[in-house]
Amino acid sequence: MNRRQTRAFEQFAAESGAELLRIATLLAPDPHTAEDVYQETLQRLAARWSRVDNPKAFCRRVMHNIVVDMTRARARRPELRLIDAGEKSDPRSADPHHSVELWPSLRAALDSLTVQQRTVLVLRYFDDRSETEVARMLGISVGAVKSTASRAIAHLREFPGLAAIFTTTDSVI
Repeated sequence: MNRRQTRAFEQFAAESGAELLRIATLLAPDPHTAEDVYQETLQRLAARWSRVDNPKAFCRRVMHNIVVDMTRARARRPELRLIDAGEKSDPRSADPHHSVELWPSLRAALDSLTVQQRTVLVLRYFDDRSETEVARMLGISVGAVKSTASRAIAHLREFPGLAAIFTTTDSVI
């Protein structure tokens, strides 16, 4: 990277960092893994900076791929969790999407979804992307986005702490 590209990359990272970390936090199973996903994403973006037309879309796709790869790796090599199961709160209370009361329920609900379902919901509702954009980012059809989101929302409605969030006519998170 030349000096101009380096400055452009640093500016992008500074401007989009909080948004990308929020997305990583929602995709990953815990805050520490989310930070790793975020860092890995920025490393991959930096390596391809001059060839990337839409850095945010690239980052979202890379985050999804990293989480899928991690999930597959964990399935092959189960590991012991050293963190207490009762530790569910996120220290990022400054995040406007963070609610002290809802965070444990939301985290448990997101953890129970498949990686694809979680990614579709995060991109569609938390990142406010259209079905077409999500389909293009993930390389799936718009119908697959709709059905995946529908199944995921139906699954989330089963969680007692989250049932009140959903409206009955419009599936909005």
